[in-house]
Amino acid sequence: MLNRYYNIPLLILVLIAAVLAVGLWALGADGLVRPIMAGETYLAKSVADLAKDALFVPLKPVMYALIILSIGASIAVSTGGLGAKFVRVLAFFVGFSIIGALVAIAAYSLFPMDIFDSPETLGLAAGQDVAAIPFMQKIYGVITSPLMVSIYGGILLGYGIKKLEATNPGIGIQADAVSDMFIRGFIKFLWITIPLAVFGSLTLALNRPDGVESLMQLSKLLPVYLGSMTIVWLLMIVISARVLGHGIGFMGRALLPQAVVAIATSSSMATLPATRIACDQLGANADEATPFYTIGATINMVGTLMGLTLISLYGMQAFEGAMPSVADRFVVAFQSLVYSTSAAGVPSSSIVLLQEILTSHGVSGAFATYVTAIIITLDTLILDRMRTMLNTQSDSMSTANGLKLYYRKPKILQD
Repeated sequence: MLNRYYNIPLLILVLIAAVLAVGLWALGADGLVRPIMAGETYLAKSVADLAKDALFVPLKPVMYALIILSIGASIAVSTGGLGAKFVRVLAFFVGFSIIGALVAIAAYSLFPMDIFDSPETLGLAAGQDVAAIPFMQKIYGVITSPLMVSIYGGILLGYGIKKLEATNPGIGIQADAVSDMFIRGFIKFLWITIPLAVFGSLTLALNRPDGVESLMQLSKLLPVYLGSMTIVWLLMIVISARVLGHGIGFMGRALLPQAVVAIATSSSMATLPATRIACDQLGANADEATPFYTIGATINMVGTLMGLTLISLYGMQAFEGAMPSVADRFVVAFQSLVYSTSAAGVPSSSIVLLQEILTSHGVSGAFATYVTAIIITLDTLILDRMRTMLNTQSDSMSTANGLKLYYRKPKILQD
């Protein structure tokens, strides 16, 4: 039974959860948002709260464990140094990410709209009651955050396993196998908890005063979010067309199948076969390109950093009642750039990173949870799919561009 459930696309499960939440709200089932009581005795949170917490309560520790294990396993099985080819590919990874960060900052600065309800409206701690955090303290908070500590732990674990390889041959491969098993388990965890969180969060939102208006307010994010990512996507295509010597039409035909798979699956890992084909169509030998776009699916997250930057800035604006300073906008973009490299290539897994960024800037944990909870329905349906498309397209174009610069010849690489 469960195997059949896991074979259902997450999009369909989310749509079912959303329709159920709206349907029960329309029927007046507001008891779903009231605490579970036995007479006058409090037993548990409301059904909607419990459904939401199914994702958000265990998500952080599970994500930290996944980051430590996946980074450690990747380092443990790695061989050789960076190499001249990878340096060139990495230059495009970084370059496209910087373009994405700058466009996201510009998009927010041009359209500083009210996307989320204020803390006062929600009955949470008001933004003005929180002491301002000095700029350098924010930087220190980024470096010492639990998520960054998890990244450091993963690096130490990886090199520790490599040291053991001399006396325990094959331990790196075993660690990689354990990491793969953990990722498969994490995907199953998301397949159950994301629909529950969508149902719970949507039910809570709809049953608040002006709840429908609050949800409609989120739609204002879409033009800025999708528009800024489309601009970065077009810039990547123009740059890559120039590097590879292809026309824009050729680039579109080569990249379209990969984009369709990314949007359908919302997973960088699931898009890897299509990314391989895209690299081959762009002129890079598919076998030679494999290590580079595979690494890219783990660390090259242009769309994720843009999404984190935009949603974090709008969340901070709602909490503080004013636009974040220009310096803070760049700090948030830098955080998003670093944090996005640790996001697993599975649907909506980067949502925990949003809470990390918000709380590091003085946003209360309750308000950060509200932002992630209210955005998850829109994220699963639309936002994460656009992020994944941009992430994977950057992987294929960066790989093809880097290899083309390495060979410095305008010919297609042959097997």
